[in-house]
Amino acid sequence: MRFGAGLWCLQSTASCPRHPAVPYAEYLADARLLERLGYDALWLSEHHFFYDGYCPSTIAAAAGALAATERLTVATGMSLASMRDPERTAAECAELDRRYPGRFELGLGLGYRDVEFDGVGVPRKERAERRRTMLRATRRGAPGVPVWLGSALPEAVARAGAHGHGVLFSGANPLTLVRDLATAHREGWESSGRTGERPRVAALRNVWVTDDRAEREAVMAWFRASYVLYAGLGWAVPKRGETAAMDFTQEVDRALADAVSTAIVGSADEVAAGLREVAAVGVDELVFRVVVEGAPQAAVHEVLHRLAEEVLPHVADAEVVA
Repeated sequence: MRFGAGLWCLQSTASCPRHPAVPYAEYLADARLLERLGYDALWLSEHHFFYDGYCPSTIAAAAGALAATERLTVATGMSLASMRDPERTAAECAELDRRYPGRFELGLGLGYRDVEFDGVGVPRKERAERRRTMLRATRRGAPGVPVWLGSALPEAVARAGAHGHGVLFSGANPLTLVRDLATAHREGWESSGRTGERPRVAALRNVWVTDDRAEREAVMAWFRASYVLYAGLGWAVPKRGETAAMDFTQEVDRALADAVSTAIVGSADEVAAGLREVAAVGVDELVFRVVVEGAPQAAVHEVLHRLAEEVLPHVADAEVVA
């Protein structure tokens, strides 16, 4: 079991305005803290053409955290493949792997916002083919860099497994969907006939350790506020099996309630039990979504300390679906 934290989006939002340099300075301090506390990975997120300065270049941002640390893995969750030049991206990844061997991992997303495709002059209908082109380029140019893909569709996740790629699932996904996706990924890998170590399944989870009722209420408000941003970003997940649709563009209140309901908040024992449930559905890398709208850096640091010291020792040996 590996443990990471994220997603660092490096924003300055309307509800939490700050100078654009502040989130980047805090991010480097956060990376150093993660390393001191023994976390395995830090995860970044990317978007373009949003008002709040959402990180537009995760690979460049990753370089900063890699330079500031000595052991920590830095991963992109996700870089938007459709909007990048494949050969240049492969060269950048290869350079990071040369400078920081084994510490950079590339997550590649399709993208879903029309404004992003329009802004870079790329037809949305080309996004799948453009990501395939990116995958080919990185295999040639940066073969040592692990690749992660993201999707909420079982068939796409199965393809990722069949091609030997890891997958990262959204923190808003309910446990039923995480289970179905993890199963699809494992079955895709097994059906491919590939040998060696199975690629990893990672899941973001909204997590907070607190014994205080008032702090618990504040934390749930922070999680809710962080998902309010998804209404502006236009994110949605279709209905799949037992899992209801989650559409931040149409049914905002319901989507917000469903997303926040995934949070694992409580005492160290309660959080450990919740995380073991996530591991049991086939997740072998947990990424704690603690960098959320409204949460000050001091509070984030405190919960990272508590997770590392009080929770992770009781989750590290959690049984994962083989």
